[in-house]
Amino acid sequence: RVDTEIDKRLDAIGSDEAKAAKGKSALANARLAYEAYEEVFSSDRWAALDKAQANKQRPLWASTGVKDPSLKDTLYVDELVAPNTVNTMPEAT
Repeated sequence: RVDTEIDKRLDAIGSDEAKAAKGKSALANARLAYEAYEEVFSSDRWAALDKAQANKQRPLWASTGVKDPSLKDTLYVDELVAPNTVNTMPEAT
């Protein structure tokens, strides 16, 4: 869904750079989210919570079905494999 919206905007720009960025926004966004997740769970604050037996929240990747038929149907599933994550992959994928 992210790529669908951003790709429309990139199409409107129409430059070579914009065309080259198509289909990459959602994964870039997810990577930034995962980096933030790693920062939180490597912090001193988390270490104290972990010592107190706090439960670790895991990132959930949802809506990972491809909307653009020109892309590989497992694009998001393949690219979002990371430790301690959950993916709600559609059965069709």
